[in-house]
Amino acid sequence: MPPKLSDKVDLGDLYLKSLSGRVIAIVKSSIYQANTKNSGLIDVPLLESESKYLSEPLRLCTQDHDWYENDWYVQAEQHIAAIESPHRYAGDSSSKLIDIRSYYRGEPKQIDSLATHIRTPDKLICKAYIQTDVTGWGALKVESLAPGSGEIFLGERYGSVQVRVLGDDWALLDVPTEEVDYEFLYKNVMAYYELFYPFMGEAVFSMADKCKCETYARLMWQMCDPKNRDKSYYMPSTREMSEAQSHLFLKYLCNVEKLALPNSSESVKAEKKPENKIKNKEQLIAALRDAVDLELSIMQQYLYSAYSLPNYAVGDEYVKSGRWTNEQLHLTNGSKDRRHNSGWRGCLLEVAHEEMIHYLVVNNLLMSLGEKFYPGKVLVGEEAKAKFGLEVDFSFEPFSEHVVAKFVRFEWPAYLPAVGKTIAGFYAEIRQAIEELPDLFPRDKVNLGGEHHLFLNEIINRAYPSYQFEVYDRETALFAINFVTEQGEGVSTESPHFEVSHFNRLRSILKDMVNSEMPFEPSYTSLKNPVLDPREGCNLVCDIEARSIMQFYEGCYALMFQMIAQHFSITPLGSLRRSRLMNAAIDIMTGVLRPLSVQLMSLPSGVPGRTAGPPIPKPAVTEASTDIAEGCIAISEECKKLHEMARDITTGISLQTQIELLQFFQEQMQHIAEGKVSREG
Repeated sequence: MPPKLSDKVDLGDLYLKSLSGRVIAIVKSSIYQANTKNSGLIDVPLLESESKYLSEPLRLCTQDHDWYENDWYVQAEQHIAAIESPHRYAGDSSSKLIDIRSYYRGEPKQIDSLATHIRTPDKLICKAYIQTDVTGWGALKVESLAPGSGEIFLGERYGSVQVRVLGDDWALLDVPTEEVDYEFLYKNVMAYYELFYPFMGEAVFSMADKCKCETYARLMWQMCDPKNRDKSYYMPSTREMSEAQSHLFLKYLCNVEKLALPNSSESVKAEKKPENKIKNKEQLIAALRDAVDLELSIMQQYLYSAYSLPNYAVGDEYVKSGRWTNEQLHLTNGSKDRRHNSGWRGCLLEVAHEEMIHYLVVNNLLMSLGEKFYPGKVLVGEEAKAKFGLEVDFSFEPFSEHVVAKFVRFEWPAYLPAVGKTIAGFYAEIRQAIEELPDLFPRDKVNLGGEHHLFLNEIINRAYPSYQFEVYDRETALFAINFVTEQGEGVSTESPHFEVSHFNRLRSILKDMVNSEMPFEPSYTSLKNPVLDPREGCNLVCDIEARSIMQFYEGCYALMFQMIAQHFSITPLGSLRRSRLMNAAIDIMTGVLRPLSVQLMSLPSGVPGRTAGPPIPKPAVTEASTDIAEGCIAISEECKKLHEMARDITTGISLQTQIELLQFFQEQMQHIAEGKVSREG
């Protein structure tokens, strides 16, 4: 705690007087000395209520002191601002409009001419006088002259504006995209921030870790995009990165995406009310475990279809070669700047991400009933049909019109007529059981489902900004089930949820394909249901190179679930956001499994005319140690085994980033086991 401040000096009673000397109010000494109780905010009665005195300048005085009121107050809406340096190569100036507010005795009022004073005339230039309108609003245009720090004073007694003119980095805009690799980006941008902001390495990730930067290249561009400068997540938070430096992140992202470019053109070719089928708690638990299997199986199908689509860099090469049109590139991958529109591919990845959230939500429901975390099993073909009773085919297939139509059927809402059993009906049965079955949850509302704020959607986050998805009673369980179904189905066509629902977004993709003048299926010609070992309804990959990558993929997939299982074994109620184990699992998903999936889509499968793809995952091992040190050592050893396995793979594909990422977690897990690093960041 900070030390206690000293008592207020007793100056006697304070008198508030008008310009003519009339006493308007008296502030007793005992009142202002009791600042610990009133925090300096004091109400006193007016002795003179005539308005003429209130329009005069006021002064506060004692026998020995006088304090006079400032009639005018002028302030800038931004006291600290950053401006680009002049673009000398193009002959363009750089400027910024800074909003100004003027007040007279606390009320907005027009000011005709207020002189400005520039303390650093070699850095900045602006108009000699400021003007505001009748509402007290005005603007000051500041233009940069040279890089450095500057200051502008508003009049003689009012505030100042600190202005930083950013470095003259415009020459970086002319650097060819292909030259902006990790080393170039680090030297010209990231090294400075790595040195001056070491907290990044502790709280997020070190920019000296090439594998992490490659994994999150798109995220880095989004956070440093000049168009997002006014967003809260913009980096650096000081807003001191020049536009030319920022665009290096986009060029770096382009090069990271080009790693997926194939080596040859050949390889790049409304329901009724549910019946009361769930009779007891045991049957509800079984249904929730089926729901985990369902969400995991659907999520993997979305991911397989998304990765079967070339990314923007590959699609751009297709346009240059005449294989695609610019319109087809826009449909598939969105805009060149990789901002808000990522096309069909980005839409599917977003939906898959939200299915992962559904998977975690259903697991929270399971744990609220006293069950352990259940990793789930990916089901396809007849096995999926037998388990879920759905007529829609569960299969890993490349993106196409009929595959998207299948996805629309997955998300078919309960408020529209449907033929046969639907997923909406399946969840309706679970909802009814939660509503009707007695004694499902502890009476004292003990949280058994874990605390973690999931990235939900804007509508949910706005309505429930502090919601952590704890499940401890019937009400919170129903909220969780409703969230899953509403995000998928959209509640109703009139609901604000409908536009962003999975059902509507997938229908939009299907409508784009159906309404296209020329048939267009942009995916790689990947195998349906690729596997390493014979399995009913699946296709065996025979190509040696593809098989070696698929085996590595399977090992990393198992590692990811080993990390997740270890988290829930040690801290089932802990925060997912701060858990190093959960964050490591996300990094493995993003930095290892994702790029491997993309690479596998373009590798030969051994089947004529078909490329390979990420294999259908095998059931994950659910057992984990209850001892944190023992569990993390086992994970560290698995990381070591996998990165050594990757070094032995002899293909034309570079696995260096994945090797470095696995080495990073081998060391981190060892440090957690030894107590050098906490298990929560």
